[in-house]
Amino acid sequence: MKSLRILLFALTASAFFMMPDKASAISNRYGMVLIEKSDGSYTIRDARKIEALIGDPYRLPKALVPYESRISVYDQASIDRIIPDEIVYKKSVTGDDLHIMVYRSGRNNSPVAFYIHGGAWAKGSYKGLSAFCKTLAGKHGITVVSIQYSFAGNPGVRMETTVGDCYDAVEYVLAHSGEFGIDPGRIGFWGGSAGGHLSACCAMHFPQTKALAGWYGAYDLQYTMGFYAPESDARRHKFYDGFFNGWDPDYMDRFSPAKMADPNGNMSFKAILFVGTADITAGPDNAPRYRKALASAGVKNVKLRTYRNVTHSIGASFAGDDMYSRTLRLFVKTL
Repeated sequence: MKSLRILLFALTASAFFMMPDKASAISNRYGMVLIEKSDGSYTIRDARKIEALIGDPYRLPKALVPYESRISVYDQASIDRIIPDEIVYKKSVTGDDLHIMVYRSGRNNSPVAFYIHGGAWAKGSYKGLSAFCKTLAGKHGITVVSIQYSFAGNPGVRMETTVGDCYDAVEYVLAHSGEFGIDPGRIGFWGGSAGGHLSACCAMHFPQTKALAGWYGAYDLQYTMGFYAPESDARRHKFYDGFFNGWDPDYMDRFSPAKMADPNGNMSFKAILFVGTADITAGPDNAPRYRKALASAGVKNVKLRTYRNVTHSIGASFAGDDMYSRTLRLFVKTL
């Protein structure tokens, strides 16, 4: 059974880490994937790539010991009680229904936090992370809306399509604020990886945004894709050719939060950005670049939480609980 779990992970590990309710891969306390050898011992997947960022990963304490991240903020009563509504908010460019999952707080005029999942803009599910969504809604009185969006690789889908879907989902919820029992003036966003990128785009687009939690986000697209889909990776590079308009650098910058920050953008939200120094998937410099851009645009209340030796898979590491806890506190205090 253990060998089967490793095989399944190996088939999907090339995608951006999409945060599930529980980590399914065998990893160490730093979020590094462990591959089991025939004698039952482990090696570290992509050790050489990790070494280029932080040095030899095998030198780290407990580097070859499997680790299971535990999230302390989950509220079991809310998980058992909250049943989300699934609602169609628009048709996609391919004619398919696009949905939102609405986790109602049950309180009148509640704030709303929008969750946008990761998956390299090409996979993942808006139904994920349900335990955290239910906890925010049931225990803390924050309505949560999880957004489905168009995926790269589908006909007619470019980055502007995907970003536009997210904007439309938020507009839909705000236009139906009375139905959902929310205060349209108190909104926040969070997401991981590609979802971190889309969350940042939304936070900057809507002036009523109060809070943003960026989980290992792809804020500078050219920098990110240099790690994830370099020209040397012909298959992956070709896959994203249409999505990024033929890899046009100006086009990519148009949708890069680290390049979009505008001093006249009327942004006043609080933010916390999370990143691991061993992030070989999107690169460890995304969050610092975005923080600097926000500061230049006058957004000063941006915290940077850096985890030493942790990979893109922060949720699977020893830092996972800290990331969840700080995200929850940001929303409870700010929204």
